[in-house]
Amino acid sequence: MPLSACVLAPALFACAPTPTRNLDELIVQDSTYLDPVSMLPYSGRVVRHFPDEDSVLQLEASLRDGTWEGELTVYHESGRVRYQGEMSGGAQCGGWIENENPAEPETVYQAITEDLESLVIYPECPGK
Repeated sequence: MPLSACVLAPALFACAPTPTRNLDELIVQDSTYLDPVSMLPYSGRVVRHFPDEDSVLQLEASLRDGTWEGELTVYHESGRVRYQGEMSGGAQCGGWIENENPAEPETVYQAITEDLESLVIYPECPGK
């Protein structure tokens, strides 16, 4: 292998995006999600599926240093968004959708009404 490839290869692997992990694979310690092998705080995309429906997504989010960071979405079993918004340092910030109704609205009017009623505003996200 040419010397330039050996020098460049570690940098390429270090910059590769972390693959998405199943949240249930991580260990939670003092509200921090840890990689089970290294026991270091995990950073990267995570997902969780409903227990009886392995193909139905329940949650998708990102962790930074083991704490919720960025967009977090939680779904009803129907696939409809239950909660969606931004996290910063593990806390909700900015505008959030908090939708308790798993059924899709039957009319556009109902959809708009539910969207307005489910909007919750938290303190502004840092840096926004």
